[in-house]
Amino acid sequence: MKHQTLFLIMVFFFSSTTLAQNGGDTLVIQTFSFDDPSPEGWGAPYRGTFSFPDDDRSWERILMIRTLKCDSATKGDKYPCGEWDYHTHTVIYLPDGDTVEAFELGSFITPYGKRLIMGGDKGWTWVYDVTDYFPILKGELDLKTGNNQELLDMKFVFIEGTPARDVISVENLYPWGLYKYGELADDTVLKAKEIILNPDAKGYMLRARISGHGHYGPRNCCEWDSKTHSYYIDEWDHFRWNVWKDCGFNPIYPQGGTWPFDRAGWCPGTKVDEYDFELTPFVHPGDTVMIDYSIEQYKNNGEKDGEFRMSHQLFTYGPPNFQIDAVIEDIIAPSDKDSYSRLNPICSNPLVIIRNSGAVPLRKLKISYGIKGRKMSEFTWSGRLEFLEREEVYLPEPDWTGLEDDLTFEVLVSGPNGTADENPGNNYLSSKMVVPEILPDEFVIYIEPNDIGRDRDNAYTLTDECGAVVYSREDFTVDTLFRDAVKLDPGCYEFRLRDKVEDGMNRHWWYRNENPDLMGKNGKIEFQDVDGNVIKIFPYDFGQEILYRFTVKSE
Repeated sequence: MKHQTLFLIMVFFFSSTTLAQNGGDTLVIQTFSFDDPSPEGWGAPYRGTFSFPDDDRSWERILMIRTLKCDSATKGDKYPCGEWDYHTHTVIYLPDGDTVEAFELGSFITPYGKRLIMGGDKGWTWVYDVTDYFPILKGELDLKTGNNQELLDMKFVFIEGTPARDVISVENLYPWGLYKYGELADDTVLKAKEIILNPDAKGYMLRARISGHGHYGPRNCCEWDSKTHSYYIDEWDHFRWNVWKDCGFNPIYPQGGTWPFDRAGWCPGTKVDEYDFELTPFVHPGDTVMIDYSIEQYKNNGEKDGEFRMSHQLFTYGPPNFQIDAVIEDIIAPSDKDSYSRLNPICSNPLVIIRNSGAVPLRKLKISYGIKGRKMSEFTWSGRLEFLEREEVYLPEPDWTGLEDDLTFEVLVSGPNGTADENPGNNYLSSKMVVPEILPDEFVIYIEPNDIGRDRDNAYTLTDECGAVVYSREDFTVDTLFRDAVKLDPGCYEFRLRDKVEDGMNRHWWYRNENPDLMGKNGKIEFQDVDGNVIKIFPYDFGQEILYRFTVKSE
């Protein structure tokens, strides 16, 4: 169907983090919205045709922002969010002679939706950087994404400016699709192919987006089994990686199902991992190169019938557009962004991401930061970042006194390598702060551990703002209720309860039918006041760990 395209020139915000920074105008293209009817049919996707910009404007970044919301209007099943985790894809279809060619922009696995909250009325937002797809994000586009398990809102945000390097072209190295593990390993599909590199280009990159599926063989290949993947360039194994993803710290929790367990490239309620490999150092413009994708050999135990969904793409670029260009790319904490919800709120060290978008290695950078309207703190970062490399940076704790709702945290980077930044438009970001809860100076940590031997999986620490441990416990025992009384001075604290098996403290319900003796019971984690009243309840289905920051104020 044909959808109305909405053009907005504005400074656009997602999750209260400034996108446009100090750069030029921002163009927002609304594709699907929560008002669109949920698609009919088994796993039916949203699909429509939309008008994208097709002129000579230059875009520094292009973001695809997808928000899902649980709602009874969904047609997937009887739950507001779909009960099961399903693979979905964002794909555009471009004419190719008498047929069409599919280009995948991103891949996503829906969460286990039974009893899922997922952001309430505002939904839950995932942000994809699709800047490299600029050459094909033009004109009238046939777009498919999502399914009918959740309501969908999706925007494309075009931020005007000069990118780190111009994208000349994007092409599928192999067709996007679903492949049998045995066929991949036996090299009957995705065979070596000869590529003539654009002689006018200065840079080249390979991108693989791979997720494993199926339950074959003793290790349930290929959903639950890590395999080694490779790109051979002229018969040399230049790039090798394992497709495996840690799910225990998933921001969307608790879910139904087995959400905390690691999988091949994905977790329920997350984007499928992407793997980018810079080809530039190993080739020359105009070269004819042989590129071959490969995967480790299967064992003759039935696992060859497992499957991988994958796309393989080649991007071609012009030269770097700047020699000196430092970027503040994101604010992890403090932030109210959905993807960082497990790490927030904070009352100690901020965490940000910087990137070098200049051709000259970044060795030094001044970072100014703090609450808007107050005196800014300063930190001088030193290290070495090559072109397009990133680094997470913990900043010294600023003045957090007087925290209250609706505060804005600001970060400004300047003086890269002690000189002027050629592209200052990407030097500033701000985020909305989430204020930590205030607890009394005396309370009780109440923990009822799991049984059937799982009590030994857990340990907790309570640390102050300097990282010093003020309380801890590692000696949990079954059938014992632990009431640890704590007394704290005013300040900022962090409570961290870990589970070394990353399955939280919920019972193993999946044994209900085949072996109920292995189910066990749910644990319990609470903070209680000195009279035994509950002041904080933590979910027992937390996966890898509970991370909770709070403050204690002086009288």
